[in-house]
Amino acid sequence: MLNFSKRTLFAVVLIIILTSSLTYAIAVHFNPKLVVTTSEDGSKSIHVLSEKDYRIFRELRPLIKIIKIIETRYVEDVKIKKLVEGAIRGAINALGDPHTAYFTPQDFENLKISLHGSYEGIGITVTLDEEGWVTVISPIEDSPAARAGIRPEDRIIRVNDTDLKGLTLNEAVQLMRGPKGTHVTLFIRRKGHEELLKFDIVRDAVKLKTVKSKILNGNIGYVKITSFDENTGSDFKKVLHRFKNKGIKGLILDLRNNPGGALAECVKVADELIGKSLIVYTKDRYGNIIEEFRSDAQKIAIPLVVLINKYSASASEIVAGAAKDTNSGILIGSKTFGKGSVQELVSFEDGSGLKITIAKYYLPKGSSIDGIGIEPHIEVELPEGTDVFNVGESKDLQLKKAIEVIEESSRR
Repeated sequence: MLNFSKRTLFAVVLIIILTSSLTYAIAVHFNPKLVVTTSEDGSKSIHVLSEKDYRIFRELRPLIKIIKIIETRYVEDVKIKKLVEGAIRGAINALGDPHTAYFTPQDFENLKISLHGSYEGIGITVTLDEEGWVTVISPIEDSPAARAGIRPEDRIIRVNDTDLKGLTLNEAVQLMRGPKGTHVTLFIRRKGHEELLKFDIVRDAVKLKTVKSKILNGNIGYVKITSFDENTGSDFKKVLHRFKNKGIKGLILDLRNNPGGALAECVKVADELIGKSLIVYTKDRYGNIIEEFRSDAQKIAIPLVVLINKYSASASEIVAGAAKDTNSGILIGSKTFGKGSVQELVSFEDGSGLKITIAKYYLPKGSSIDGIGIEPHIEVELPEGTDVFNVGESKDLQLKKAIEVIEESSRR
């Protein structure tokens, strides 16, 4: 067994430490794609970066320098986490995509709850318009916002005392959401009104009953889908089964003012309508097909009319587009909204999350609807000034045209 004096042992340890440090220094100096990290216990590790990761790391150096300067020289103490969250939001804002957003842990949990068809708030679907204003796509039927008189294309200028200009879409939405029974005030800019309109709204539980149905003229089935949540597909199938037992001669599917929702559910609806075909597929930034959705051979055996308008978006456009591309139905109304992008949720360890646009939808014939929309076979506009959320059958020219088309088809 070897014996070392304390002085010799100290010298050996010192040489090892110096050699180790020099190895790190030389490695990083001569190969900048090696990154040294230090764990909480003080141990160090060397990581080899890929070309792509190294490029990102190099581009991040100015941001890291700024954060270090703020940490050491800013007049007040600032939490590094706060700076990092601000940098994240800035990166997302730079995309100019209202459908990509960062969520704090609580906001991310609220988002996941809302995707299951219920949440507490005022019940509207919004987007950021070309000028960066938070703009209403549509209020959800029978929601607090709809009952208060909020309309599509309303610009929300202020929520309570907070101006929305410059906020992200997610930040604006979180200001409007809140517990049932609490109050929120919206200040709205509406076309044709010089002054801001003020709406005092009491938040409520927004429960989405997405499928509503009735029989028109004794033998025409009418189904209105207000959005697509986790129950829409099964509820739609139940309605079709009931209609079949009653011997209806035609089906009118009303997708007007439908802002979209779950892709899987709209695929289930389209599967009942178009027969054996491609329904929709998605492609990423590199042109790779991510997913394909196809229907089987079974389909309704009666004439189909699909009602659409400029507030029909996303999942509702997939159903309408599939019906059009496969010649399965006649589209009546006006051109749709044109929201054809796919979002994915990414969870992080601290409970926060990212909703990010990863792909675009493509219809059976290969066209993308994003920013374009879908043209109807028969264009029918409602009379000017008509409240599209409260038309009434007697004034609904689009519905009347749909009934006319169904009756003509059944006489052939």
